[in-house]
Amino acid sequence: MIKKFFILLLLIVLVVAGIVLFNTFRFQSSQQAIESTPAPEPTDSALQHFQQALSYKTISYGDPSLFDSTQFIGFHEFLAATYPKTHEKLSREIVEGYSLLYTWNGKNPELKPVVLMAHQDVVPIEEATKSMWTVDPFGGVIKENFIWGRGTTDDKINMISIFETVEKLVTENFQPDRTVYLAFGHDEEIGGEGAVAIAKLLKERNIAAEFVLDEGGIITADKVPGMTKPVALLGTAEKGYLSLKLSVVAQGGHSSMPMKETSIDILSKALYNLRNNPFEADFTEPMLGLMESIGPEMPFVQRMAFANPWLFKKLILGTYSESNTGDAMIRTTIVPTIIEAGIKDNVVPTVATAVVNFRLLPGHSSEQVIESVKKKIKDERVSVAPLDNNVSEPSAVTSMKSFGYQKIAATIQKSYPQVITSPFLVIGATDSRHFSEVSSNIIKFSPMVDPIGFHGIDERVSLESYKTALWFYEQLLRELN
Repeated sequence: MIKKFFILLLLIVLVVAGIVLFNTFRFQSSQQAIESTPAPEPTDSALQHFQQALSYKTISYGDPSLFDSTQFIGFHEFLAATYPKTHEKLSREIVEGYSLLYTWNGKNPELKPVVLMAHQDVVPIEEATKSMWTVDPFGGVIKENFIWGRGTTDDKINMISIFETVEKLVTENFQPDRTVYLAFGHDEEIGGEGAVAIAKLLKERNIAAEFVLDEGGIITADKVPGMTKPVALLGTAEKGYLSLKLSVVAQGGHSSMPMKETSIDILSKALYNLRNNPFEADFTEPMLGLMESIGPEMPFVQRMAFANPWLFKKLILGTYSESNTGDAMIRTTIVPTIIEAGIKDNVVPTVATAVVNFRLLPGHSSEQVIESVKKKIKDERVSVAPLDNNVSEPSAVTSMKSFGYQKIAATIQKSYPQVITSPFLVIGATDSRHFSEVSSNIIKFSPMVDPIGFHGIDERVSLESYKTALWFYEQLLRELN
């Protein structure tokens, strides 16, 4: 009997091994066979224009009273003066006060239009970090083969690259076959009401775009484990956004006679329970697409795992969960961001509150997350409610087979040597999340290589990235037939 059991077990092992090897060896590359064309060096004027754009402090503050309209108006005047042919050929509309919408009419009205996006605004410089910057954050300094300053990576590289490209093509009397809309929101960093208004305007005009291209993924030379070739990450979906306010009201009083359990104690336990009971990790469609795209390009062991996710799922998820970025791609995240309680050192507070931010995987609704949070906290004394109704559900997923994805992936391969293209899940928030009723195909990609300092100190982007971005947009616009 024991012998039969071991024979059966051996047969099962051999069958599984056979399936694994079969799947691994038939796991072939899905990359398009496209030769890259070397990108020309940016002209001196193109570099100067980028530097000048960075000098405008188009900052989005959390406090509306700090908004400086003169910076945005000055920036608009700079664009009009710097790109006169663009402003002569394309129609310009100012939306929601400071957002910009340009229309470049195509030759063939039968073809669906496309929308190219970027945003004008940048995040502020923290007062405590100003002395930590190596350069003037709004100086547009070029040194060590990088362009430094707030907005270089997020998102003026895309905006200025688009303007430089359109100005060049219009000067050559080039006209695209498709109509092209250029949408530049002014408040992406604080929710994107400008983008909401532009999307609403396009919808009212019955515009159904072939695809929308906004910021999101990048080209990375060394940040995908196991890859020796550069990988261009095309965001095909975006996580949802939800902030919850947790509130506790309990007896307060003099600190010399503390209660057995204070509002701070109750709130602290709630936060502890949340952080120590994370949402389960799982594969989403973009993650499966990433494995399908990069798996065949990897060494044998990684290739085998990605070719057989049904067997190696736990191993793959465990590997990705080891890094903050990787973990964010496979689960709905939980993080407290604001805690408030107390007014004086000798007074036990009656009220304690916390804001907890969640980024939702596709397939997780905000309602499901709220119910799950209540179950994780396990304390009815803690009230849970959305903060300021600032809720965005996870986006739909753009197909890898769509015209937009295939066209953008091919353009990347033409613009950058030996690059592998892959879908991925965007873990932040972009203006394009508001355009779901304008197009079902939204791609989130910025043609820059390993930028440094998103929202941080010494934000900068390489001169190579600017060269790549200019070349990418030129080839994309030339080939939108």
